[in-house]
Amino acid sequence: MYLSYVFKELGRRKARTTTNVLTVAAIVALLISISAIMGAYSSAIYLPFRNTDSDIIVYKSDNATWNSESKIRTPFGKGIFTDKQVMDISFLKHVQDISRSLVLWYFGRESFVSMEGIEPASFLGNKLSSWVKEGGFITNNDDRRVAVESHFANFHHLRIGDNITVNDETFTIKGLVKIREGSELLASNIYLTLPDAQRLGGVRGYNQLYLKIDDLSNEQLVKSEIARIDGRAVAMSGNSISASLGNLVKVCDEFQWIGVGIMTLIAGLVLFKVNAAVLLERKRDIAVMQSVGWTRKEIMGQIVSEVLLQMLLGFTVGALASIVITVFLGSVSIEIPSIGLEKPATVTLPLALSPTSIVNYLVVIIVVCLLVSYLLTRKISAIKPSENLRSL
Repeated sequence: MYLSYVFKELGRRKARTTTNVLTVAAIVALLISISAIMGAYSSAIYLPFRNTDSDIIVYKSDNATWNSESKIRTPFGKGIFTDKQVMDISFLKHVQDISRSLVLWYFGRESFVSMEGIEPASFLGNKLSSWVKEGGFITNNDDRRVAVESHFANFHHLRIGDNITVNDETFTIKGLVKIREGSELLASNIYLTLPDAQRLGGVRGYNQLYLKIDDLSNEQLVKSEIARIDGRAVAMSGNSISASLGNLVKVCDEFQWIGVGIMTLIAGLVLFKVNAAVLLERKRDIAVMQSVGWTRKEIMGQIVSEVLLQMLLGFTVGALASIVITVFLGSVSIEIPSIGLEKPATVTLPLALSPTSIVNYLVVIIVVCLLVSYLLTRKISAIKPSENLRSL
């Protein structure tokens, strides 16, 4: 009955309509974007393990000193597992597969190089071989042949067939590997066979183990059994990183709800102020509506419809703006700490808009807008037409 009048009023008061719409849009965009960011950060903790094909990465804490005269060494704080220890771990009840590796650091004249000796036939080797960008991957029969990470190769202008000198030994590049996002824990500059790595490092053993287990629910049991095999062994997983950052994630979750409350309060105050000023200006209109027979219910319905329509338009604009914000932030890289490993993993936030959150915020905004408009119109519409006219 009064829908056409609602649209006319919104068009006639463009400044007020625009203010209300943009206010709601800004608040909605912030609410949805913050919610997406908080959820994405919690998910990002698990990304470094996503494409590694391993559930647990095991290393041994070691405080051994480093011979400063050596150009090649194992990473700081990483001890060596013996063949017997590796075999004991592989025989654990819930361990389905294990890949051994030896991570080395080479301090050359011009640059630092990270290397990893692997078993090409293991599941780790199969994963890396599936990422070969050019050439081929190393095999068990290769001697002094390596695969090189593609970004490292581009930076140093290396190509297939080129030679690399490491600690006075020459290796031939067989292939280039492009590490996929979500697999940064596997990233090294050079991949070579385990015998070559052990010879270079002067090491008999392994300092990093990749495990597959039958079910993630058995993760803690496997970790405790590994600790019994070697008290210095440290088993890392997505859950471990999540636990180490648990307080931060908890603060983020609490901040999200605090932020929702604050922005809801701001939305209510801004809408109340804007609409209160407008309604005071419209006392004459309300008096005329009362004089021509509009009931209090109809007047309140008309005002509430105006506010509700502005809210829906503002929510739509805010939701679209949040899409733009999440697309932009989704291209920004962050570092996820990899406790005990050589370096943090760099990942892009897995931002995604949650339909549930959007619906929840829509309900919040509707409730706020309806409450504000009801409180404002309830008193004015109850005043007699003569009093409304006399107050102008």
